[in-house]
Amino acid sequence: MNQNKSGEFREEVDKNLSESKKRGGGYRPVYWFLAFMLWLGVVCGGFFLAKYYFDQAIQSVQQTNAMNVQTLEARLESLTADVAEIKKDLNSAGRTLSSSDSVQKELNKKIEELDIQLKELEKSLNILREAP
Repeated sequence: MNQNKSGEFREEVDKNLSESKKRGGGYRPVYWFLAFMLWLGVVCGGFFLAKYYFDQAIQSVQQTNAMNVQTLEARLESLTADVAEIKKDLNSAGRTLSSSDSVQKELNKKIEELDIQLKELEKSLNILREAP
């Protein structure tokens, strides 16, 4: 009896299978269309998520770069002011050195003049010593 029932079940399954093959042999076109639309939705969604991620990353990098540029500009202005101050100090030191140099030259000139006068005085002294 069990064999009879299982045989009938097999016949029924085979019958249903052969009927489905006659109808189109598998899945209906509506299922293919739905599967394609699902696949298309996943691909488009992935594309837009990737685009959103890259746009956010680029925006973050641009903001960081803008802050770094502002910091560098502030440092550059500070360095420019420092260089101007150093140049000013060097110019005034150069004037001081120039004036010191001119003073030094004048002092050397006076010393040379005094040396010449001293030599003349020595000559005069020698002449006076030789005289009786």
